[in-house]
Amino acid sequence: MFDEISSATDAGRRSAEQHYCRRWHLLCERYLPVKSEDSVWRYNRRSEPQWQEPLQGWKLHISVMLPEACDLFERVAPLLISEDVQFKAPNSLDEVSKINSGLHYGYHQIGKIITVYPPSEKKALDLAARLNDLTKEFFSISVPFDERYSPESSVFYRYGAFSVREGSAESGETFAAIINPAGELVPDDRRRAVPEWISDPFPNNGNPSEKTFTDTPLGTTYRVFRAITQRGKGGTYEAVDFSQKEPRLCVVKEGRRNGEVAWNGQDGYFLVKNEFEVLSVLGEKYPGAPRVFSSFEVHGNFYFVMEYVEGESLNEVAKPRRRRFSIRQILGYAIEIAAIIEKIHQAGWVWNDCKPANLIVAKDKSLRPVDFEGAYRINQSPPFDWKTRGFSRSSNNSKKTSGKSADLYALGAVIYFLLTGSLYDGEKPARIEKLRRKVPQRLVEIVEKLLSDTVWDSAGARKELETIKNDLT
Repeated sequence: MFDEISSATDAGRRSAEQHYCRRWHLLCERYLPVKSEDSVWRYNRRSEPQWQEPLQGWKLHISVMLPEACDLFERVAPLLISEDVQFKAPNSLDEVSKINSGLHYGYHQIGKIITVYPPSEKKALDLAARLNDLTKEFFSISVPFDERYSPESSVFYRYGAFSVREGSAESGETFAAIINPAGELVPDDRRRAVPEWISDPFPNNGNPSEKTFTDTPLGTTYRVFRAITQRGKGGTYEAVDFSQKEPRLCVVKEGRRNGEVAWNGQDGYFLVKNEFEVLSVLGEKYPGAPRVFSSFEVHGNFYFVMEYVEGESLNEVAKPRRRRFSIRQILGYAIEIAAIIEKIHQAGWVWNDCKPANLIVAKDKSLRPVDFEGAYRINQSPPFDWKTRGFSRSSNNSKKTSGKSADLYALGAVIYFLLTGSLYDGEKPARIEKLRRKVPQRLVEIVEKLLSDTVWDSAGARKELETIKNDLT
């Protein structure tokens, strides 16, 4: 199934996605009839009375990447039903994707697609072994902070609460809790699979899933000290580069194998390697792009090291201001962004992810573009499926969804955001004049032109914006 979807045409892939979304829904209806309007989770049955089922114990998590989710669900559900053990899964494949991204429900939730609540330690050990055998052919995703049943297994485990229970700290703050052997309520630490007061009964307890980096470039040449971003497909880290005579700050970018696998088969490894290759070539023609220093693989994941661009993102600069940028300031930023896009296009590339979060306001107040995971050559068909909400044109309302026009649309959306403080909604557009008064009509027209299907180029947009700024009194 995975190969069939990833190799299909765009239309075929969309049809396959719809098919598997319907299939997941039918599987939920069949195996997980218990649902709640205020939860994304569906259960096979309600909990038995408290005296029959424990409130805490060994939980099993079965991880799976999006394209294989239906197949894995259909493989394990009959066993879990036959054993009458309670389990849950998300109510849609959209929620599966959100969980695996780590952005919507937290980094610690990545990979926790099916959760099983065995009623005893003995049952947990038995089910873990059987589920491991059933899922051996599937690609697994690492579940942060859980222990893996065996190397490459899709089955993970941790000791924790089966139902919500709260404790109170001396400060009065509440916390998710479990009971220790002394009968005390202690934090249910999701960053630790096995509490210090309990023994790990699983067969892999002598080989913890935590991987070391001691003898890799991450343990010798580059010392990571802060996570800038962390999600399912990988992380971006601030680090110190000791490869030079004088240590220097750098950024290490990580692409995880099987991280956030899309319907077309692309994962974090693919995207970050693409960015490395793009920047290696783009940097020769456009010095504004971050410089790349090196690349390597560790534990099957791809890493590359690049220049640390000091400053704040335009998104961070705009947050506290909310429409307080003057028209002249906005025009200054717009002209500079148009010039950046122009240089990227002249170098032969489509940026494909222009947005305030990917524009760094450097110490000298100039803008520097970052994040080129989705970039591709101008003469190439767009190889990526994703859209950035508010800064990408929906494929439903335009034929021009890629290439240079995608970057020009993003330019218009960024100017719209800086003017109004709101994301542009192509399905229900709100006119700039209703969100902000006294915006020059020519600027409104340029933004509308950029957001339309009108054929234009970045150089033309930049010149128009410069004319408006020069005409301001």
